[in-house]
Amino acid sequence: MNSGIENIGYWNWTWETSNPSPDGTTLSIAFSGYSDAQEAINNSISKKDKLSGEKYISIGGGNAAGAFTQNILESLTLSIQNGDFEGYDGIAYDVEEGDTNLENYFAASFQAAKNKGLKVLVTVSHSAPYGISDARELMYSFFSNENIDIISPQLYTTGQESANDYDTSQGVLWNDYENCKAAIVPSIVKASMYESAQEYFARLGLTLQGYIQWSQNN
Repeated sequence: MNSGIENIGYWNWTWETSNPSPDGTTLSIAFSGYSDAQEAINNSISKKDKLSGEKYISIGGGNAAGAFTQNILESLTLSIQNGDFEGYDGIAYDVEEGDTNLENYFAASFQAAKNKGLKVLVTVSHSAPYGISDARELMYSFFSNENIDIISPQLYTTGQESANDYDTSQGVLWNDYENCKAAIVPSIVKASMYESAQEYFARLGLTLQGYIQWSQNN
């Protein structure tokens, strides 16, 4: 049972051998940390059939291997169009590092995913990508994009926190999320931190629609 929470998600690390999804999981994400589509696909093979609920594959991450560029996004879009993500229900774009002026390339990739019947989830470091210098403009393009189903701000930095970290990044405030058309489903270290997140965002007039757990359930 998921206690009426709309989305209960789980980041399933591809390098971990045993990490069953928490009870009530409605979506789970094979996370490898790679922005290169083929690298992500190859590293997620062992997890694909073990994902609970809707099956997502993550593209991107918080280091050079996960950075986004025009070439990376164009290659990703081509992979989507070629059907390389067959068997998945959605793509989770982990946008933390990358080049500037990528709004149109992300938008084209999201559109390609929707054309293939895939859901689109975008997760960012705190309120915006820390390693993209025009992150504010990029976030506003995400907020207005109707092809994004879920936006998941990460309420942690190390992933070892014992409480949610509500720091903002790149000048994007939590109040800016009032412009978001997608469901706001934060990534948190542990499920037990969701109530605190609900209360915090409710004070800002924002309603959360579930959470995605980062800590491994093992």
